[in-house]
Amino acid sequence: MPDSLGTVPAARVLIVDDEPAICSALSHLLRRAGFDPVIALGPPEAELLLSAGIDAMVLDLRMPHMRGDVFFYLATARFPHLRRRTLFITGDITSDAERMITHTGCAYLEKPFQNAELIAALRRFFPQPEAREVAR
Repeated sequence: MPDSLGTVPAARVLIVDDEPAICSALSHLLRRAGFDPVIALGPPEAELLLSAGIDAMVLDLRMPHMRGDVFFYLATARFPHLRRRTLFITGDITSDAERMITHTGCAYLEKPFQNAELIAALRRFFPQPEAREVAR
């Protein structure tokens, strides 16, 4: 929703990955692309951040303590809008991993992925309003 100046705030994207270097790199990438990234180094930390107005999630599938798909179900039980705005990232493309992600109905990117692929996937979550035709 636009503020009093008519500007639309950046979409807040929660990045959940147990690798600090990946979180940092994704945070810089998303910020440069106009998003407002929030980092969590695992599901316990991410759970605390969910109530901070999160608009979308980027989840690693394989993390210690809790898989990304399990966290997805916990998060979307509280915040249903995230069901349509979650992207999984994973280096584990086994048939089990693919089945887990497919069950969520979310898209995924295989690590390593191109930065442009990630940005394009996130932008699909936030379609731009159609330009209005100017009456002549």
